Amino acid sequence: MAALTIEASSPVFDNVMFDQAFLEAVQLPAEHFRQLLDALPAAIYTTDAAGRITFYNQAAVELSGREPQLGADQWCVSWRLLLPDGTPLPHDECPMAVALREDRPIRGVEIIAERPDGTRINLLPYPTPLHNNSGALVGAVNMLLDITDRKRAEQAIKQLNGTLEQRVEERTRQMTQAFTELGASEEQFRMLVQGVTDYAIFMLDPKGFMANWNAGAARIKGYAAEEIIGRHFRSFIPRKIGGRGCRNARWKRQGGPASTRPRDGGSARMAHSSGRMSSSMRSITALEG
Repeated sequence: MAALTIEASSPVFDNVMFDQAFLEAVQLPAEHFRQLLDALPAAIYTTDAAGRITFYNQAAVELSGREPQLGADQWCVSWRLLLPDGTPLPHDECPMAVALREDRPIRGVEIIAERPDGTRINLLPYPTPLHNNSGALVGAVNMLLDITDRKRAEQAIKQLNGTLEQRVEERTRQMTQAFTELGASEEQFRMLVQGVTDYAIFMLDPKGFMANWNAGAARIKGYAAEEIIGRHFRSFIPRKIGGRGCRNARWKRQGGPASTRPRDGGSARMAHSSGRMSSSMRSITALEG
């Protein structure tokens, strides 16, 4: 059986003012009372104590998409009712039926009404029991508030938030993938450089300290990576060469490389781990970043 959730109050409607205004209105002569309800833009209908429709205004016809049958239709002017999740709601379980059965106003309940043409609208009903002078239940009045536009706006905002979340997740995934690929590329490059044995390839930091030393440098210069990484390059150049005549010696004095242009050709002499001098063709490139 469908379940109807009932809350104590509604944030979009003043229950006390509605009840008071309606009770005052019913004291008017019958014709004036009918004219008053017909003039209202809100869908309003009344029932007797058994739930049979006794009155409805034009707004109720327009809202429900049908002409209710007085004395025959019970509890609701709508053709078909559903709960917000789409579960069918029997007419004898609708808010108006509950209000009559339990003799109390029902507030804060959202339902969906389906018209005969298949269109659906979101409603907030406000069924209120009516009593005679002796306090006996004689019927009820219900006003139907159309909140379809509000629900559509809420759904649009929800979809927008969902789209934004998906975009953030996609961008995060792309960034993560890019960083992973970059890390893999750097690792592949490092392995490539480290695997070269025919050439001595090493890298200095901006202050001239060894930051990288490949297998070729270890083979040609005789120093293992753990012996040289972290030491200043001048430690491996003879004093007489490491003075004013050495271009790289100016790195320390000037706080960085003498030029950011690649420098190819020429020869460089560097002390071998055995103590002998070794000469080699050199190519120097300053890295910026």
